[in-house]
Amino acid sequence: MHRIAPLSRTRAQALSLRQSGPSFFTSRAYIRASGEMSSVRLASAKRIDLVRSHLSGSSRLFSTTAAVLSDSDPERVCIGDVCINITPARQPQYVPIEALLSMDRQDNLEHLQWMMRKDLLGQDMFLIGPPGPLKRHLALTYLHLTDREHEYVALHRDTSAESDLKQRREIVRESGAIGLTAQWVDGVAVKAAIEGRVLVIEGIEKAERNVLPVLNNLLENREMSLEDGRHIVHPSRYDALLKDHSKEELDSWRLVRASEHFRVIALGVPVPPYPGNPLDPPFRSRFQVRYVESPYDGSEGRSHVVGAAEPPADLAAIGELLAKLRDVIRSIKYTHEIQDQVTISSGDGLDSRLLPHFPQTAVGGISDLLTVFPDEAKAGAFILPRFWPAAWIGNALNNEQTQSFQSLAKQLGLNLELQLTKNAQQLSEYELSDVSSGSARFLSSNGSVIVPIEMGATQPVPLSSNSIGSYGGTFVHTPRYRDVISRIAQAHALGADMCLVGPKGSGKTTAIMRFAALFGFETETLHMYRDMTARDVLQRRGTRSDGSTFWENSGLVRAALEGKIAVLDGLHWVRAGTIAALQRLVQDREAFLPDGTILTSAENFGFLKERMGQSTEQLNAAGVFSIHPAFRIIATSSVVLHHKAQKQDLAWLTEEIGAMFQFIEVGSMTLAEEAALLQTLTGCPQGPLKQLLNFAAKFRQLAEGGGSGHETVLAKSASLSTRQLLRICRRVAKHPDESLYTAIHRTCLSPFLPQLARQALEDVLIECGISPVKQPTIHSITTSLSTVSFGDVHVPRYTVRADDAEARALIPQTTAGGPGFFDNEVHTRIMREIAIDFSLGEHLLLIGNQGVGKNRLTDRFLELIGRPREYVQLHRDTTVQSLTVQPFVEDGVIIYKDSPLVRAARKGRVLIVDEADKAPVYITSILKSLAETGEMPLADGRRIRPAPLDPTSIDPTRDIILHPEFQIIVLANRPGYPFLGNDFFGAIGEVFSCHAVENPDAASELQLLRQFAPHVDLETLSQLVGAFGELRRAFDDGLVAYPYSLRELMNLLKHMQRFPDEPLDQVLRNVFDFDVHRKEFFEVLVAALEKHGLNVRAVGMRALKRDGEGGAEKKLEIKWEKGKSKAPPEASGPKHGKEDDQPHVGGNQWAGGSGGSDTAGIGGRAGPYRLHKKGQPIVRLPDDVKNDVPEHVKEAARKMGREALMKRLEEIKMSTHEATVYRDIYNNVRTEIRQLRVILEGVQAREKERTWLQNQTDGELDEAKIVEGLTGETAIYKRRGEETPEHGAIQKKPKRLKFVFDVSASMYSYNEHDGRLNRSLETALMIMESLQSLGDKYVYDIVGHSGDSECIVFVPPGQPPADEMERLRVLQSMSAHSQYCFSGDTTLKATERAVKDIVKDDADDYFTLVMSDANLRRYGIQPAALAKIVESDPKVNAAVLFIGSLGEEAKILTRNMPPGKAFVALNTSDIPKILKEIFTAIA
Repeated sequence: MHRIAPLSRTRAQALSLRQSGPSFFTSRAYIRASGEMSSVRLASAKRIDLVRSHLSGSSRLFSTTAAVLSDSDPERVCIGDVCINITPARQPQYVPIEALLSMDRQDNLEHLQWMMRKDLLGQDMFLIGPPGPLKRHLALTYLHLTDREHEYVALHRDTSAESDLKQRREIVRESGAIGLTAQWVDGVAVKAAIEGRVLVIEGIEKAERNVLPVLNNLLENREMSLEDGRHIVHPSRYDALLKDHSKEELDSWRLVRASEHFRVIALGVPVPPYPGNPLDPPFRSRFQVRYVESPYDGSEGRSHVVGAAEPPADLAAIGELLAKLRDVIRSIKYTHEIQDQVTISSGDGLDSRLLPHFPQTAVGGISDLLTVFPDEAKAGAFILPRFWPAAWIGNALNNEQTQSFQSLAKQLGLNLELQLTKNAQQLSEYELSDVSSGSARFLSSNGSVIVPIEMGATQPVPLSSNSIGSYGGTFVHTPRYRDVISRIAQAHALGADMCLVGPKGSGKTTAIMRFAALFGFETETLHMYRDMTARDVLQRRGTRSDGSTFWENSGLVRAALEGKIAVLDGLHWVRAGTIAALQRLVQDREAFLPDGTILTSAENFGFLKERMGQSTEQLNAAGVFSIHPAFRIIATSSVVLHHKAQKQDLAWLTEEIGAMFQFIEVGSMTLAEEAALLQTLTGCPQGPLKQLLNFAAKFRQLAEGGGSGHETVLAKSASLSTRQLLRICRRVAKHPDESLYTAIHRTCLSPFLPQLARQALEDVLIECGISPVKQPTIHSITTSLSTVSFGDVHVPRYTVRADDAEARALIPQTTAGGPGFFDNEVHTRIMREIAIDFSLGEHLLLIGNQGVGKNRLTDRFLELIGRPREYVQLHRDTTVQSLTVQPFVEDGVIIYKDSPLVRAARKGRVLIVDEADKAPVYITSILKSLAETGEMPLADGRRIRPAPLDPTSIDPTRDIILHPEFQIIVLANRPGYPFLGNDFFGAIGEVFSCHAVENPDAASELQLLRQFAPHVDLETLSQLVGAFGELRRAFDDGLVAYPYSLRELMNLLKHMQRFPDEPLDQVLRNVFDFDVHRKEFFEVLVAALEKHGLNVRAVGMRALKRDGEGGAEKKLEIKWEKGKSKAPPEASGPKHGKEDDQPHVGGNQWAGGSGGSDTAGIGGRAGPYRLHKKGQPIVRLPDDVKNDVPEHVKEAARKMGREALMKRLEEIKMSTHEATVYRDIYNNVRTEIRQLRVILEGVQAREKERTWLQNQTDGELDEAKIVEGLTGETAIYKRRGEETPEHGAIQKKPKRLKFVFDVSASMYSYNEHDGRLNRSLETALMIMESLQSLGDKYVYDIVGHSGDSECIVFVPPGQPPADEMERLRVLQSMSAHSQYCFSGDTTLKATERAVKDIVKDDADDYFTLVMSDANLRRYGIQPAALAKIVESDPKVNAAVLFIGSLGEEAKILTRNMPPGKAFVALNTSDIPKILKEIFTAIA
């Protein structure tokens, strides 16, 4: 048995580093101890450092260093011949406690000597190098050696030049004062300049432009004007003034002396090759730079091993393994730098053989792991993934890269095969076998290891139990889970923070909660969201009830202080820069918080207490706090593993992030494991369970690129996680007659999937033998005193508790005195589905179009079962504070009371969350936490939490215990256009039981409307129901842009019932006047009305004027005070009219007027043709006036119109035959043009301007809101953020579209086979016609490729064809080129050129669509080569559309392309639908 001995601690070790000389030991010897430390810190460090020196291949340990304290002058430190004086620090808490780099390495000493020289010259320094902690450790080591105080700031894209670096405002109540005052608080740069500290700025490349220039004058001249009126001046200038003036005078002038000891050390990475913002030349010129290269030997970071280990028995073999691995890492790095094109990983950034970098801390992490768990060396291939995440997360290594690695390893003598296998069940040689107080036992094939380990504050659960801790549920023991938890425990024993990565539903949360329960930890969960800032992760601004401001610690900081596990849930949602701001906390266990608080490790805190001679309370009062030694961070990321993934899904995983965590793979469950888990937890019958699992396996294959383009869109639009399968199985177990077909459609919200994706879902269901119920059961609702029955589902009536009398008033009323509910078959069926989930304790999500009855349905259900509800409605300005507390003014004092959400959670009521899709993403993540774990942080520092197993752990001042009867019903609109909310379902839908609420079917709708409008004729009701059904189908088909709902129809009937004599065409205006300018819509409307027997006289513009029929009471008159209207002139004969540039209304002289007679114009009568003059207001004559024209005049007008048409054709050089050809092609795609135009109009701007967002509840204090702050208002902050443009707003930049058509010889040759050329020409015309009126929104061009050329320009960028003839010429050119070009294929070159050319123009967004006939195999073109080009530029949304195929070739190609990047359209009618999917899914 191998035992890791705990270290001891004594007071002697608490001396300052400079006094005891620990400046000379290596950082890899740093030990985070549990218990007492040994009497001599160097001695305790040497033991493990001996192991490290062997493992890293170092031949020296503590050799004579060149860094010495001068014997003659103890106040100097020298490196070689460079010495610098040391001034004792006035505030030692700002001095790094220890040296973080080894002083026996010459490269470190050379860097430090250079820094000494720059310091002596008074120059600011810039340390530049690859991502990782080495640069920061070098800077902090220098500050430790010279005993220098420092300020630290990690930059990110939300860093504010003013408040983060310069000054910020706080509203404070001074001691003894009655009122509030606004005060300026110095930022880090100002404090450092005045106090003579070194300002360490990390992440220079992450700051937005124009942020860092605020420091330019301070860097150059040591001068800065401050917002509070003070002015920092150069020390020499201040001293000169002091000779002639008194200190009091200078103070009165608001002059402040900059310290001569002030320096700046900037840390950054080179841009390029690393991502980031380039340096501003004026800022760059003020620094002296030093490139800091990583040795990749484990000395870059700190060791977090909990105990000191005896050297492993096979130390030499482990050392040899690490030495060879280090050579491999260095070789990989070298191949990124050289230009030799024959090396294994050479070439440009697109070369598929180029291996990803190893993180800077990889060797040190592997060294730590093998120090404590030496048997892991047996499966070295399983060690690498923990520290080299780029090898397996997302796209992983392709075959060429894997072969390159194997070849390189073999060349360097490393016998190591990467076993990056999908869904591996055992990735460690050890298994956690026992957990006792302060230690854990791990078993391997060679014996066991007992490791001292930190424990949480609560009672741990036994390893043999099935408990998951406070959050309830049953843990199912499986080999996969045991392996995952063993690897988490290993990382914890090594003192490392970790990141669990796996696909959605793989059990990451369950593994974390099980681990926490085993080791007695409580958790603090931070749900990450896309707009989360780096500061949000640490602290948020808040406002007290008296209006004063404060900083509130995040759950992460609370966990650090209290020794809990901080769960960062969803790293894939946030930007890499947000996570990178935590580097110092993760890698060094130190943090400088936005409010100035310093967090440091428990060991360093003890040294600081000893050095300063202060107690814990005194240091806390000075703003220094100890990080609990048991604190750990466990992050999660839901990313596909070991196969194709989209680049944007991996944007968070940079080399910098790779150096922060130990990565733990959580693979998908095997079908056997998932079956066992579902059977154990639900008792689902075997038959349905087998069918469900078969479907789930095929469905998940689509997400991995196993299908065509629309199938991968299906997999992206809908998920099927284990959590959702559990939900289905629970329903089936309780109701064996549950239809799997219905359950799967409900889970996937199939009514709101894109059409082609919905069809793909049907295909998979049919393939799995899951069919719909042939005859759905008709259910009815019956009630008794104790039970409500929804068909065969029985729900007990709720009895209001005696201590909650007010709850009776919160039970909805939809009948007597209420808004009314009308029973119908569809809503009864939905209530039955809701009742099943409600009785199972599920939280519900009802999602649907507007006006389909989601609120009424919910209220009716709760009324029937007698449940009281609390109601909240979300909107874009909803904040955590407004959601959780409500301010009231009583006796002139602001008092905060619990919101409906908190009351519902505390008292066990149902919480209705309405308009959830309108809420900010941050609120969405908070609701996810409440639904998933029962936890929710409140704005006032309290939190909602489930009842813990240990009641003594409840903090009565902070904890609100979640009532077991609490349930949530969320109401949201469907995602996508025309709804303007967030995709609530896509973000967190899987934690709710989802129900799609659609408009009722025709029978149910008629049943409902007969109750609602009993006096409206039944035939008219039926006709309107049928017409609205047609309009809804037209919306699904993309023909209209608005989903007409039951609400609109009920409003029409309400009007008809009250005003039965109103003509129907005028009644319809109440709903359809919104679209009065959409001529194409009224074509659809008229067709729908006529199809169902409603022959209205006029719609749209024609309905705007009454026709005068129906009696004198309908004649409306208006009297004018001056003058009176004239009848239009008599129609005497058609003519063009006289020309001018003035608007004209009425009359019969001027061309281009409106509402006149005889002349060409708009809205008049008897004119020869329509002619609209720009700027001319449109006035239309009533139809009866228009028709009051003699027949001979009408005929003359028709003749003149025909002559004008022929003249128009002559002008555009189009013959009658050509016009007929054009019209034939146009008519083939007329419907598709209308669909595509609706789609293009609905695409929103992608560009989001980063600006100051006002009326925020955290951020920077807005000077314009100071008065409001003093009165107690909380939304008084501003913050940098992306302002989403309003829908339909004019884009600052157009979207850039490029269409690449295949005009090769095969298009012509095979046209008779499958019509591919015809389809291509129709697609081109569809595109040109649809974009004709959208020039302000889109700039497009059309090019072709063939055997002759990869770029044949048909429509140049920004020069669309102006008329029909020009469009026809484009089509004729495409056809002719296909007929006469040489054979050959240039698809790859054409796609590559298109992707490169399109970004040459500045645009809001870039879309490239490549049309191909899938005839690629004939020319040896591999799908991987095409896929590589399609994904080569992340700014370009590129896709390939196969419009022809020989056999199954097109489908085979799409299966081998990245998800959502390839589609098959063998029918022209499919193309608009595919373009819609591309716009909504690919971007």
